[in-house]
Amino acid sequence: MLIHQRAVHEGRKNFECDKCEQKFGYKWALLKHQRVVHEGQKYFECDKCEQTFERKSHLLSHQNTVHEKRKDFECDKCEKKFGHKSNLFNHQRTVHESGKDFPCDKCEEKFAGKRDLRKHQKRVHESRKDFECDKCEQKFEKMENDQAPKNNPRRSERFRM
Repeated sequence: MLIHQRAVHEGRKNFECDKCEQKFGYKWALLKHQRVVHEGQKYFECDKCEQTFERKSHLLSHQNTVHEKRKDFECDKCEKKFGHKSNLFNHQRTVHESGKDFPCDKCEEKFAGKRDLRKHQKRVHESRKDFECDKCEQKFEKMENDQAPKNNPRRSERFRM
């Protein structure tokens, strides 16, 4: 939240490109600039929502799951379907494997401990963002100096141009 306040509300741009001296409010924006402008990295843009991806395979996966609502990965134990293979694996691990003694009362996921269950409930079912910027209404899950938007390259390969 602190970097958000400095970059958005105070106009600070503390991240400078060492090749062209252009300045950015967020480190992830500087890194993206360097890859696109100085390294010539190309992005694949979705023609339906303008979201961009570093790899064509990620664009195709996005289009299949988000716009076509395809769920090609089916659990062999309960027949539940998923758009991503990683979600299927997570489902199988948390629902069908032993050692998960703390079930969520709002969905079928199970957790190894109360702490993990509570974290899941806050994040998934309550969409809790307890830290609000005092200069605007934007809310954050954590109060950290490195808080960045969800589409930050460190968290995923999705970008908005």
